[in-house]
Amino acid sequence: MKNKINVITNVIVILFIVLGAIGFSLVISEYSDVVDNDIASRNYLQQNSIKLHELETDLCITINLGRNEDSADNAEAIGSYVEKINYSMSDCRELMKKYEAIRKTGEEEKQYQLVKTAMDQYNEIVSNELLTQIDAGHFETANSIYFERFINKRNGLDDSLNQLLTVTNESIDKRYDKAEFNAKVLRVFFIGFGIIVLVLLNMLESRRKRIAKNLETAIDANEKTQQSLNKAMFTDNVTSSNNRISFVLEYGVEPVEISAGEAMNFVMFDIKDFSGINFRYGTYAGDKILAMTVERIGDVFDDATIYRTGSDEFVAVIKTDDSQDSFTKVANLVERAYRSLTSDYDVNNSRVSVDYDISLVRKENPDTVDMNIHNQLKQALTNGSSYTSGNWRYYKD
Repeated sequence: MKNKINVITNVIVILFIVLGAIGFSLVISEYSDVVDNDIASRNYLQQNSIKLHELETDLCITINLGRNEDSADNAEAIGSYVEKINYSMSDCRELMKKYEAIRKTGEEEKQYQLVKTAMDQYNEIVSNELLTQIDAGHFETANSIYFERFINKRNGLDDSLNQLLTVTNESIDKRYDKAEFNAKVLRVFFIGFGIIVLVLLNMLESRRKRIAKNLETAIDANEKTQQSLNKAMFTDNVTSSNNRISFVLEYGVEPVEISAGEAMNFVMFDIKDFSGINFRYGTYAGDKILAMTVERIGDVFDDATIYRTGSDEFVAVIKTDDSQDSFTKVANLVERAYRSLTSDYDVNNSRVSVDYDISLVRKENPDTVDMNIHNQLKQALTNGSSYTSGNWRYYKD
């Protein structure tokens, strides 16, 4: 009889161990599913959203460049932005393919079909209407399409994507809550069955904490990735200064009004024969000179905002009052910057001599500033008034 009880007891213990192991596996599987599927799918959707906004920024810049009076001079830049737009569209398609391959709930699949339809309509307008008009040089038509039709499609796609993200987040919460509930049931279940079941419970708890930590880490990493992408959009990776996109968004979207009693001083620094420097000393030396150029400009103009607006040109923006004294002060700083920039650069144990073309354009209230400021700086390099030293030229309202 005792042996029979022992056998029954052992069978019951083994049965509960097996059931516990099965329950343990199901909970771990549920947690892993949340991390491997739901978090991954949300990352793909968020990356796709960022790419779409990059694409829209490039479209705005391309159309504005084309509508500019000197659009013929911008042909190379327009071609570069069109190429970036095509790459962004390709990246978006790849991200949505990755999302499509991940297992989804019925609600996610239903909302995804709406996103897919909106994405196809969005790509149709970009490829067959906007880019077609841009390629044909019809930038005003492209601008009309952009404001009359594209923005509506873009807003519709944003709404669909945001709804899909909401559905995905709800799915994560539900499955995570379900896994949490199963973990609690197993915890209560294991307590009644001795040390063996308790050991399994402790293993489950340890695993649960690791998965929860991985879940938090995945979310933090995604947020940091978004921040890095946003920073990368507006920062030049060679010099760490603001890039041309940042300059265009600041002055190309709508005119910037200058406040009463204030002035804005724009100083362009253009490296002479930069291609020759790259040829003689190598691109590494060229990149070092670009970075040190920004450092030297920043050392002279403490409060300036510095943009890299071309491969070998930089623009520093200095805000002052509109007095003659402030203009004299800025002029003296430009003179200091010229002397600093034309001092030899120590690169790879070589002394490299660099010369610069420098121009200054000063705008005062009630004037406004738009992207024409870039052309005015270019023109001032050769046609502006020569400063007393003869080292640079300027134009002053």
